[in-house]
Order: sequence, then C-alpha cells, then structure tokens
Amino acid sequence: MMNNAQDNAPNAAGGPDRLSKEQTDLYRARQRGRNKVLGIVLGSLAILFFAISIVKIAAQATGAH
Repeated sequence: MMNNAQDNAPNAAGGPDRLSKEQTDLYRARQRGRNKVLGIVLGSLAILFFAISIVKIAAQATGAH
C-alpha cells in the first residue's frame, strides 16, 4: 500500500493526522481514567439526591419542617 502525501500532512493543530500505537494507547488510558472519575461523580450525585429525598420524605412523615 502506498502512502499518500496527505497521510503525513499536519492537521489544523499542526501535528500529524494519525497517532502512533503508543500515543493511542496513552490517549485511551487517559479517557478511561476520566470516564471512571466522571462515573464516580455522577454516581455520588445520584446517591446524594436519593438521600436528600429520603430525608425530606421522612421529615414530612414525622411532621417536622
């Protein structure tokens, strides 16, 4: 397979269009790390909202405001 001149041409950011395998692996590892953190944050918010709802319902049931 022949390489086109376009394959090694810089993109708008000034770098090559394609990443090496090592760069791709590093990029994917960073993505996984960010996704795990985002999942933890979203899960924590869901638990927080659930807990707040339970407390409010319990407070209404006992007559406390």
